[in-house]
Amino acid sequence: MARKNRPGAAREAVGREAAALRRGAPGGKRYVGERGGQARAARRAQAERVVKMAEQAADERRAEERASASLAGLAVSVIVESFRLAGVLVLAPVRILNALRRAPRAEGEA
Repeated sequence: MARKNRPGAAREAVGREAAALRRGAPGGKRYVGERGGQARAARRAQAERVVKMAEQAADERRAEERASASLAGLAVSVIVESFRLAGVLVLAPVRILNALRRAPRAEGEA
């Protein structure tokens, strides 16, 4: 003969599951009412997400390294060009004076 549902039976069942969960129920249950297979599937999905995130982080790190390497090359070229420009600007007045001294003067000037 089947047992009748008594008032509060569902609450007691949930309480027993919660107690079993607190004691470390077998099957790796994380939540009350969860089956062990669900927990295994959730762990597997979590591991796949972690692997995917690690791959994305590695890709981002490689892209960042490429960008920083190109930025380093750009910075070196900017520094070299700025020294070259500084040399031109420092020597420009001297070259102008030399050009003016060597220029042929008009006959009216003494």
